[in-house]
Amino acid sequence: MSEPVPAYAQEAYAILRNRFAGGSFPADYLSWFISIGMAKKTLFVLEHAGWIRRESRGSYVCVSAEDVFSSLLEYRVPRLLQGSRMKYAYAGASAVEVWTDFSYVQRSWEHSPYYVKVLEGDLKRWVSLFRAHRIKAWVLEPEAALGESVTLEPERRLSPAMYGGLPVEALSEVVRYCEEHVEAFEYPLAYLAAKFKVKPRVEIDGRVLNEAAKAVG
Repeated sequence: MSEPVPAYAQEAYAILRNRFAGGSFPADYLSWFISIGMAKKTLFVLEHAGWIRRESRGSYVCVSAEDVFSSLLEYRVPRLLQGSRMKYAYAGASAVEVWTDFSYVQRSWEHSPYYVKVLEGDLKRWVSLFRAHRIKAWVLEPEAALGESVTLEPERRLSPAMYGGLPVEALSEVVRYCEEHVEAFEYPLAYLAAKFKVKPRVEIDGRVLNEAAKAVG
């Protein structure tokens, strides 16, 4: 999986890929043109981000541009959440995804927002984690963005439910969220009603209820 890199590293990758294609190049190649320290930093950034790989001691190979750019579109946020060793819970529309067994998905390559509750004391660490991986991270107020982004909701205490192996807001909170935004979440609400036998406080179109019941099986 590749991650975004700074402009200087992109330029170095373009030079290396055009110069060596899929062949190997020596670790000191860039030091002919830039300082040794900057050359080492550039190789480290490119290797860490998955744009080049070490072939042997002192030798690297460029990953194909097609593989680099296609993997940039892979979802990284769930992996970072799971590997963080910090407490969290999917919230809002992200929690709706989890509880509906992802029959409702809000994400696409162009726009992939996540909503996550975290502990107040961990907030700075969360922001640093996502920004280190060049993922947009905001606190409470989301902004328009291409690609993946995370809106963090700090809480003094956090006791997430578990569903599908994922920490998530309680079902009752998700149902309430769907009811409050029923114009956009009528189908997810119908799915939750069919799957968990909850009784929504708002009216749902019978045709939507029937489709959700079929999906639940």
